[in-house]
Amino acid sequence: MIGLSCSPLRAAWRRLRARIEASHREDAGQSTVLILGMVLVVLMLVSVVAGATAVNLEARRLLSVADGAASAATQGAAAGGTAPSLTASQVRARAQGYLDDSGAHGRLGGVEVVDAWVADGGETAHVRLGASAELPLLSWFLPAEVPISAESHARVSLNR
Repeated sequence: MIGLSCSPLRAAWRRLRARIEASHREDAGQSTVLILGMVLVVLMLVSVVAGATAVNLEARRLLSVADGAASAATQGAAAGGTAPSLTASQVRARAQGYLDDSGAHGRLGGVEVVDAWVADGGETAHVRLGASAELPLLSWFLPAEVPISAESHARVSLNR
C-alpha cells in the first residue's frame, strides 16, 4: 500500500521539479543583462561627474586669467587731472595684450575678451573673458565643448 501512495507523490514531485527547471532555463542570462545595465549607469554617472569637474576647473582657470587681465589693464593708467583714468578701449587692448603675453591661448581653449568697460569715472576696469571647456570622456565619442565665461574687475591704484 505504501508503494501505491508514493507513486502519486513521486509523480507530483517530478512535475514540480520539471517546472522549476523550466523556469530556470527561461531566466538564464537575465542577471547578465541587469549587471550590464548597472555598469552602464555607473559609467554614465562617472562621465557626468568628470565632465562637471573639468568644466569647474576650466572656469576657475579662466577666472584667474580674467583677474590678471583686469589687473594688467589698470597698471598703466594715464594720469589725467587729479586721478589716473582709463577708457574702455585701453582696457580691452591691455586685456588682450595680457592674454597674448601670458600664453593664455595655449592653456585655455578659445579664450577671448568678450567685453571690457570702465566704471567709477575711469577708475575701475571690468573685463569679461569667454572660453570653451572640453568634456573629458564625451570627447572620445562627440565633439563636446561647453562655453564658459568669467568676469573680473580691478581699480586703479594711486601711489604718491
